[in-house]
Amino acid sequence: MNDQDPSPSDAPGQPPLPAVQPRSRLRLSMVWLVPLIAVAVGIGLVVQSRLQVGPEIVIDFRTAEGLEAGRTQVRYKEVPVGQVTKVQLSADRQTVRATVRLDRSAAAMAVEDSRFWVVRPRIGATGLTGLSTLVSGAYIGVDAGVSEQAQREFVGLENPPFVLRNEPGRSFVLSATNLGSLDIGSPVYYRRTRVGRVVGWELDAENDTLSVRLFVESPHERLVTQHSRFWNASGVDLALNANGLTVNTQSLTSVLAGGVAFSNVGDTKGEPAAEGSRFRLFRDRETAVAPPDGPAQRVRMVFRQNARGLAVGAPVEVLGVEVGRVEQVRLRQDPKTRHFHVEAEADLFPLRVGLPLLAPADARQALKRLVDDGLRAELRTGNLLTGQAYIALDYPQRPTPVRFDTNAAVPELPTVPGAFSELQPQLMQIVRRLGSVRFDLIGESLQSTLQTADGTLKSLTPEAREALASLRRALDTADGVMRELGPEAKAALGGVQATLRSADRTLQGLERQVGPGAAGGGLQATLEEFQRSARALRQLADYLQRHPQSLLRGAPADPVLAPAAQENAR
Repeated sequence: MNDQDPSPSDAPGQPPLPAVQPRSRLRLSMVWLVPLIAVAVGIGLVVQSRLQVGPEIVIDFRTAEGLEAGRTQVRYKEVPVGQVTKVQLSADRQTVRATVRLDRSAAAMAVEDSRFWVVRPRIGATGLTGLSTLVSGAYIGVDAGVSEQAQREFVGLENPPFVLRNEPGRSFVLSATNLGSLDIGSPVYYRRTRVGRVVGWELDAENDTLSVRLFVESPHERLVTQHSRFWNASGVDLALNANGLTVNTQSLTSVLAGGVAFSNVGDTKGEPAAEGSRFRLFRDRETAVAPPDGPAQRVRMVFRQNARGLAVGAPVEVLGVEVGRVEQVRLRQDPKTRHFHVEAEADLFPLRVGLPLLAPADARQALKRLVDDGLRAELRTGNLLTGQAYIALDYPQRPTPVRFDTNAAVPELPTVPGAFSELQPQLMQIVRRLGSVRFDLIGESLQSTLQTADGTLKSLTPEAREALASLRRALDTADGVMRELGPEAKAALGGVQATLRSADRTLQGLERQVGPGAAGGGLQATLEEFQRSARALRQLADYLQRHPQSLLRGAPADPVLAPAAQENAR
């Protein structure tokens, strides 16, 4: 027998017991399917957003004007490439730190040579900029760099850069001694047309010069060649000198904000200048386009006369052509005579005189030959209105021989007195002679003569006055008759009238010459004769007025005496 008791299910006549299987604990309900899907989608979105978001950078600005976390965008060529996420003060409270999250597409902009600035409305030399931000709000502009060195912290620019990377055009450098009215953004002109702008300048303290950098926009950069000349066109160039009044300007913008102009001298179709070529910035157009001067020869001139009007910058001319410029004018005293004289130093340019380019020693020898031939310096007045003077180099007649020292530090050019300086002593001598004339005695003598003539006229008798009045009336009557008569009668009476007028002038002369005690006698008889003549002339004029035809036909026959005249004729 089996030692184990059979199970109850194994008992005969009993059905088998069902097998019990326990439930698995890893089985999930369908209720959990929706949360699991939501978690999976969330994880996917987070991963996707992480993959699309670029790096985070920090930009330091001086102020937070226009910056707002969550709203201020970062734009490149007006395309949003990021957004400001946080704005806070720096630890030292000197700057404002703006945290920016860039897009993944702009991740390459987070390099060391990228530049950032805040775009807001600005008023500058080029006008109004950033007006669109009045509606859309300020944003951060970016000039993408090309470096391969990544960087996460930047210092923002206070003003937008005037030249962006990959902007078509070319940059050049100008060497200047004076900045004038130039500033960043000042325009560059070619033939009074704006072709570029000034983008920066820096002072070279070691060489004491200014380097002005300008940018000429495409396609105008081809106009700049090795023969180009640049000059300062800032403001209004107003010059009042020996040449008169000169006014030069480019445009109203250059008057207000300054500007640079250039033109090509000589070969205008030369090869375009290379990027970064250096040119000289002249003070005005006249100096810029002048022919090459070559090395200057400094000379001194001594004038022992009034040098009023001679100033620094006055021209030195030969036959009206400028060959130099006065650089210094000072007053000196001769230790021997103790007299003062004016000493002027000027730069002469041998190329302008027509001499070839010579070494300094050869240039002095050439100048010595000119002095030996009679070349002299003379001070002349160039403008009578302003009194400005200039120095003329000429060959006077019979010049006094002088010695020209070629070994002196500054050789002295001999001078001669100017024509105007010689005229002044002559004028003074004439004034002195006029001052010695006794005008008071001449006045007294003239007054005495007038009084004598007045007494003579007053001493004439009333009859003489009446005779003169009658004669004048007769002349007036005869003149009226002549106006009414024909041409023949007028010609006949013209001689009579001229005779009477001559007699009238003679009588008036006698009145002025006769003294107070000689008014009677023969003068009285003469006046009476003139009175009778005037009376007869009046009668003749009355007759001619009634019978003007008698001048041509003769007097008509008397009706009483006509028969007797005919009888005698038989």
